[in-house]
Amino acid sequence: MHFFPKADAALLSPSLEEQSLPTRPTNVGPIFDVDNAEIPIAPWTPDTESCFYPTKIDPYASASIPKKPPRAPSRYLRAHLAKNERLRLSMLWYYGRDLGNEPELLSGLQEKACLAQESSGWEFAIVGLLDVNVYIRLATVGVQLAILPRGETLCAHTVTQPPGNVFLLPNMMEDWRFRESPYVEQGGLIAYAGVPLRMQHESGECVGLGSLCVASATSQPPLSKQQQQTLARLADWIVADIVQCTRARRQRERHRLAELIATVENVSDDHDPQDSVLSILRTAYPDESISIQSSEIDQFANSRHSGLPSDLNNGLWEDTAYIDEFIETSNHSDTPKDRVIRIFSAQCESKLGHSILAVATKDFRRIFDDVDAWFIQTCASMLTQIWQKRLLSEAIRAKEKFLRGISHQLRTPIHGILGAAELLAEDLKAITISENAKIQPALAEVAGFISDIKTSSLYLDTISTAGRELMSTVNSMITLNRWADVAVAERHYATHDISELELELVKGISDAAIRDTGSTPSIFFHFDLPPDRRCLKTDLSLLRDSVLPLIINAIQNTSEGAVIVTSSKQPGTDAFVVDVEDTGCGIQPDDQSRIFELYEKGGEHSTGAGLGLPLATKFSTLLHGSIELISSRVDRGSHFRATFRDITYAASAVPLHKTVSALTYLPLRFHQVGADLPDLHLSSNFAKFLIRNGLTASESYKDSFTIVESGRDSKLTHSHVSSIPSEQVVIWLVPTSVDSGSLESLPNVIYASGPFSTLKLLSILEEADNLAMMINPAKRLARSNNTLAEDLNQGGTDSASSEEIYSTSDEGYSSLNGSPSLSSNGETSQTLEHGGESSLDWGLSSTHQSNEPAIWRRSTLPSTPARSAKPLTLVVDDNAINLRILQMYCKKRGLSCLSAADGKQAIEIFSKRQASHAAGDGAPIELILMDLQMPVCNGIDATYEMRSLEKQHGWKSSILFIVTGQDSEIDREAANAAGADDYLVKPIGMRSLDYGLKRYFPAFKN
Repeated sequence: MHFFPKADAALLSPSLEEQSLPTRPTNVGPIFDVDNAEIPIAPWTPDTESCFYPTKIDPYASASIPKKPPRAPSRYLRAHLAKNERLRLSMLWYYGRDLGNEPELLSGLQEKACLAQESSGWEFAIVGLLDVNVYIRLATVGVQLAILPRGETLCAHTVTQPPGNVFLLPNMMEDWRFRESPYVEQGGLIAYAGVPLRMQHESGECVGLGSLCVASATSQPPLSKQQQQTLARLADWIVADIVQCTRARRQRERHRLAELIATVENVSDDHDPQDSVLSILRTAYPDESISIQSSEIDQFANSRHSGLPSDLNNGLWEDTAYIDEFIETSNHSDTPKDRVIRIFSAQCESKLGHSILAVATKDFRRIFDDVDAWFIQTCASMLTQIWQKRLLSEAIRAKEKFLRGISHQLRTPIHGILGAAELLAEDLKAITISENAKIQPALAEVAGFISDIKTSSLYLDTISTAGRELMSTVNSMITLNRWADVAVAERHYATHDISELELELVKGISDAAIRDTGSTPSIFFHFDLPPDRRCLKTDLSLLRDSVLPLIINAIQNTSEGAVIVTSSKQPGTDAFVVDVEDTGCGIQPDDQSRIFELYEKGGEHSTGAGLGLPLATKFSTLLHGSIELISSRVDRGSHFRATFRDITYAASAVPLHKTVSALTYLPLRFHQVGADLPDLHLSSNFAKFLIRNGLTASESYKDSFTIVESGRDSKLTHSHVSSIPSEQVVIWLVPTSVDSGSLESLPNVIYASGPFSTLKLLSILEEADNLAMMINPAKRLARSNNTLAEDLNQGGTDSASSEEIYSTSDEGYSSLNGSPSLSSNGETSQTLEHGGESSLDWGLSSTHQSNEPAIWRRSTLPSTPARSAKPLTLVVDDNAINLRILQMYCKKRGLSCLSAADGKQAIEIFSKRQASHAAGDGAPIELILMDLQMPVCNGIDATYEMRSLEKQHGWKSSILFIVTGQDSEIDREAANAAGADDYLVKPIGMRSLDYGLKRYFPAFKN
């Protein structure tokens, strides 16, 4: 048998066989003095004690009999109220509450009554409590349990006696006060001795809750000193038992209330938390009134008290005037329940403002204690938290709505400014190029007002730069706001391959690069992690937001050159480290200490809002990380490092095969052209990647493939490449700053531009391996035979296709998979056909789509466009400026366009045009540029309707771009769900639109 004690468990509970407690009465009776039963007893006065209860010289002597007054108020002395009657009753109502439901206590009281009777030797013993109007017998010996009127009972006199004083009446027939008492005349009592059940208030004042008394039907000798002391000790023991019982009961109540609180804390989001709090309050106080009221109200609900009580004591208010009046004038009656007697309140916040949570009772006997205070204050705190959380949620929603709106309102005019400036710049460029040709009349008229085209171009560059700066500030402000939301949100930890982080960073870099043409460094990624550490358990979005600002900062401060991003594990620890090194302008020593502060920049000519590095620091701290500047030299570049200490590593599900074993046709040696030149950052980093993966550097072209990088002297680079034998593969790395349109097509050359992620580098080698196979027919045959043999031996195991390993989506939302990749000058990239199977197994997940411009080769293979070169375009925007900019773009690109000012008009135009085409009349709408936020019908609803019409009528799906000033995750997801093919955020450069069109319309030319 095991013993698991409970703090409030009963120590000894007699079984029913051992002792059966008598049935407790519920009605008042017997009533001996019917004539006075409805008359209240008199209040205490200063003369009461001296007139009726004179002080004894000997404390253990019988009670002194005072001289009978000439005019006695009645034939016997009725009881009086105690001097501190309200305090006495309050303590009685608290400690005496529900004692009739405590069998263990009642059993103990019965034992003590027996001890009192046995120690005195008299026939009767009684333990009872004195309420406002009745005396309640709790335990008796020789007499029945009863509820008796207060005024006629002998014990009511005992309760008002001084502490420790035994009210001893050995022969009441000799005492005029009690000779004609109902309990003498009708009850047959002659001798009486009682002691009050005394309790001391914290102020030091003593009160009597009730009495312990013995009585006899015959005259008895006075009790001895020892007998009187025994009675007094038994009385104190009884009080101690009552107090202990009350404490245990309140402790049980506290446990119950704590369980109620837990139900609110665990309530689901489907329920109103405030209703749940009020519900547990009603459960805890079923007979009380629960209310939440403004602190500015004139009176409490259900209370006759005017105004907020100024005499609140720790949140408690009592109608003391009414209680005193009732005690003095109505103590012969039971307590009424017609008005609020007590209110316990706690301050809280609610929709009413500064409020009061009030628990009001009409029950005189309901006394609030510290357990009630704890529970009610806890409920008030929960109500405050609920309201503050609701306000916070509303504030966040309002803030989000404001930011979405202000973002849209800012992006819209910026889009107009930058769009107009870019279109005008194209016109000026066209004038410059064709200055010796015949100028169109319209352009000639414009050119007549331009004396210096170069100066005008400089002005346009200034406008564009200022617009991009403003847009960068808007983006940073929105990101800063998003950090505040992310900081209080839950983290989403999952296991991610290092390539996933690279692709997330590439996506962010590509988006920034398309919008900002001022800086054109090449981006190169490295990772130096052991095979069993290639996966990270982290919150990928937070990790991206911590590192991406470092890369963007490096790009903004590096007009040309390279930005190198290296991921590794810190030696000797498990910390994950990302180093970002650039070859840019560097930071002045005096500025290095303040660059991590908000709105601080490295110099007066620095771009951006000065928020990138502070944002990186803030996001990194959410992952227990840090950002630091390792080194920086003016005009040489900077080195930043992000360190994350709370990262768990794991092995990749698919091990990374070494490049040596994966390459089948490409030589395992490479020759780097210009290896000794310090400014060839791409080729040197590519060589580093190749060596780390098992290839060997060679000083000659023999039995090797060649890597070359476009340098400042493009003719010299081309002469080097031309001297390489045509049967050898050349990988030509093209920096972002180089116009790839000027590169000559060569059959043995693969051109590649950044960002150079790990997936990109592996794809370059795969393409080179395929090209080596195409150049050497003998190896092609050998490859086919080897592949067949491998399929027979391995059961035809498929490997990932090159398109699966690498894709070219522009954005992370709604991009078409398998789209043809584009070179930086916009030409359609072509991957060499090799049976649809990848010759390499890189062990990288094929589900992650890259956002980078891929690898291309000047191929003579024909490309059959699946769509028109000049698609009919529907432009939808409620802003006249934006609509005009998009119309100008379509006109300059030779695109016929239709216009609509809202989604409803767009649906009508689209439906009519597509139906006409289906009937054989006119071209269909193939491209839709749809704004998001519009009156009448927004872009999301319009997109849903258009996709529904296409499906309903079997029309060919059009290409639909959402073109909006709102850049939130919610809007992107909504656009994706509606069926948008891409999501472009204003301001949109013409380059970005050209790039998007070429992805979906390969034959399109700008």
